[in-house]
Amino acid sequence: MEKKNMPGASQAPKSLATTKDTTMAIETRAGVLKDAESEIPKFKANVYLQYLGKEFSTKEILVKAKNTWMKESGKGPEDIKSINIYVKPEEFAAYYVINDDATGKIDL
Repeated sequence: MEKKNMPGASQAPKSLATTKDTTMAIETRAGVLKDAESEIPKFKANVYLQYLGKEFSTKEILVKAKNTWMKESGKGPEDIKSINIYVKPEEFAAYYVINDDATGKIDL
């Protein structure tokens, strides 16, 4: 009995050809984070807090907190590195934290 030629039965296995990888590496650059304040356009802005028919300027609250701290501590404005103010209109008060350690309260 004669063997019928089956596809690939009598043929030698084909070798796989290898080629050099010619793809180019993708180059990326990490962006530098910018300070959020540096992207705010320079213009004059006023922010007001209105509560129960009264109005408070955030600028006035900041100045009052700064002046109160300077009076109590005996230090000058050049000594302020950071200031955080927490306004509690229901108490008609604002609380401040200066340089992450000095705290105080001002009446609105």
